[in-house]
Amino acid sequence: MNDEVAKHVFISYVREDSDQVDSLCAVLEAAQIPYWRDRKDLGPGDAWRAKIRAAIGDGSLVFLACFSDNSRAKDKSYMNEELTLAVEEFRQMPPGRVWLIPVRFDAGGVPDWDLGAGRVLSDLNYSDLFGKDHMAHAARLVTTVSRLLGEKRPAPATALAAVEQAASADRADLLKRLTKEMLLEPSRRIELDDLVSQEVQRVLAVLKDTDRLTGPLDGTNEEQIVRISEEAQDLWTLSKPFCASLQAASRWGAPDSLLPWTNGIRFFVAAATKPESGKPALVELRHLPGMVGIMTAALACTSSGNWANFKSLVVDPSVRDRYEQKPTPIIEATDPYKPFGAPTNLTSHALARSATTGRDLDEALKDFTERRDGTYHTPVAEWLHAILRPIFSDQWPDDDAYSAEFDRAEVILGVLAQDMANVRAAANPQKPSWSRSHWYGRSTWRSESHGNAVADLVHEFENQGAQWGPLTSGLFGGGKDRAWAALEAYQTSFNKIASRQF
Repeated sequence: MNDEVAKHVFISYVREDSDQVDSLCAVLEAAQIPYWRDRKDLGPGDAWRAKIRAAIGDGSLVFLACFSDNSRAKDKSYMNEELTLAVEEFRQMPPGRVWLIPVRFDAGGVPDWDLGAGRVLSDLNYSDLFGKDHMAHAARLVTTVSRLLGEKRPAPATALAAVEQAASADRADLLKRLTKEMLLEPSRRIELDDLVSQEVQRVLAVLKDTDRLTGPLDGTNEEQIVRISEEAQDLWTLSKPFCASLQAASRWGAPDSLLPWTNGIRFFVAAATKPESGKPALVELRHLPGMVGIMTAALACTSSGNWANFKSLVVDPSVRDRYEQKPTPIIEATDPYKPFGAPTNLTSHALARSATTGRDLDEALKDFTERRDGTYHTPVAEWLHAILRPIFSDQWPDDDAYSAEFDRAEVILGVLAQDMANVRAAANPQKPSWSRSHWYGRSTWRSESHGNAVADLVHEFENQGAQWGPLTSGLFGGGKDRAWAALEAYQTSFNKIASRQF
């Protein structure tokens, strides 16, 4: 094979689509994937037909055929000539070989070029490089092309860098998919660790940015609430890719492979508990990434019965107590109320209303300030329930099933936090404030008409006894009496909250 044309992606397109092809080439370059394009690889005086034939037949390991309304409108084009050559090559390849990949720049169809043996071009899987999912599809294309190029495959971190400008949802989807793929390949574990660590550092950089903590917080009270709510939304957008990866790792990983995610949650909580000066409302928002990470891990682990993973991610990690300089379990160091304060704080209500209705924050806030509607019983939990739903859509397409598992995760977190509070209170009887959990949420008000998640958990424990999954995995110190004490204390507080007597 001629070295000059060795191992590359050939890009076939019409000149009217040059701008879209420029974007495609930028992604390939960022991922360190070599490509052949006429504008780049044909010089003055070149015998272009011979060059193109050689580039397609001798050196191309992937042929990208780019279609749009511009290409479909042409009766004659050099792209058609390139496709003719590509089809000749493809017909000589064994069945199932991935080489010819259609790419769409718009929603129009892929032409029915005859590929022989009863196949047409539109039968092949194509990549859509347009619309809101453009960058996510570009990332998938990069992964496929990299695999086909063999030793030229870039590190996943490089592939992720190629879509750095993607929207949060696209980035989250990409990181989740890469996590699933790479967890199953021990040879890629280091790459996966680097990938997750990169996301952790992105979040930590913001949590440590003291300029963000100082404001300004100007204007009316309503304007300040909207400003704080916008900051909370930004922190969630920043944390979402990590949480998407965490959801996959919690379900499919093993305790010995979870260190990058465990460290991530712990680092987030540690950053939030570090004393900092600034606007109190902004300083406390630093608890948000850690708290959301804990809820993500709890929901993923408890619903799939991965108690060992739950223990590694949520129960065992601790941070240094800011006052006594002692290790404090992360689910005691943070909780749903830490980022926002009391449930009466309208910031969490505005966030919940905006997330559940899709309305702007200022309009969502008016529902409460103008008394157009009543406030939520558990606004933080309503917000968490809404923002985490897309991450778990592959696990529970059904909304009712998702809500039931969310309730269960809430109460399991609450019972375990109660257990830790019991242990600390027994060792420090002069500290009664350590005697109860702070993890309560929407499961309290839902217990009246949607099933009591705590009662269900108690029933599960009574039926299974020492064989109860949390006990066999070492939660509650593996002790039945300790587990029962936590369940009983939490249930008492839960029922009081549910009946509005607390």
